[in-house]
Amino acid sequence: MYGVFVNEDGGIPYAQAIVEGRKTIETRSKAMLRQLVGERVAVIRTRRGKSPMVLGYVDIVGDAHRNGKWMDENRDLTLIPPGSKYDANGWAKWCYFLSNPEKCEPYPLPADAVRHGRSWCEFEK
Repeated sequence: MYGVFVNEDGGIPYAQAIVEGRKTIETRSKAMLRQLVGERVAVIRTRRGKSPMVLGYVDIVGDAHRNGKWMDENRDLTLIPPGSKYDANGWAKWCYFLSNPEKCEPYPLPADAVRHGRSWCEFEK
């Protein structure tokens, strides 16, 4: 199974918001998740100093490169507030469209997970 690492920012629990269906677009500055479009993936909450935890699953149904104006107009879908370290700040970002969220009992990322950079991994479910 593939898993996507989702950080928190200023106390905003982005991973939890994804599995609850409140955050329907995940963003990246580069096309790091493009190979996962069409896949059902685990949503992995990451926190500095804590073990990564799988909180649930979601389908990545599409992607698009969007400009800063579009990002500003769709904050309700990304939940990224102005001034956040994840804010587009007028620049374009890659947007990954999410559907079919499913929460699960949180569990730690398996130790045998193969990390593909800092955005995603593979592991046996």
